[in-house]
Amino acid sequence: MDIAITSTVIEIVPSDLPRSLSFYRLLGLGVPDPDGPHVEIELPGGNRLAFDTEEIIAGMHPGWTPPTSAGRVALAFGLRSPAEVDELFARVVDAGHLGALEPFDAPWGQRYASVTDPDGTTVDLFGALG
Repeated sequence: MDIAITSTVIEIVPSDLPRSLSFYRLLGLGVPDPDGPHVEIELPGGNRLAFDTEEIIAGMHPGWTPPTSAGRVALAFGLRSPAEVDELFARVVDAGHLGALEPFDAPWGQRYASVTDPDGTTVDLFGALG
């Protein structure tokens, strides 16, 4: 029997759900106000991004404890232009979030930058040059 993955959900478990949702709204994602401990949105391309409180995860996984440092997962969002990379980077940093990598013209043909969400997850921003 062949097994096929039919959908993809990337899940973030923030320490402060409202603060994280605010961060991802700054990136332009249509994150709704939560009506409980779980929020889920559709991303461009059909993938989904979910946010669950630490309490929900701990309730599903006995013995789970929040990580003490950022994990090894990064998100990356493509933008329409290099100027949008600069603009979005500035918007996020001006809102008080860490700009981990200032925008630069990468040798692989993209304007590239990285910001960090409130729990230390890296979010890369990129737009094609020329």
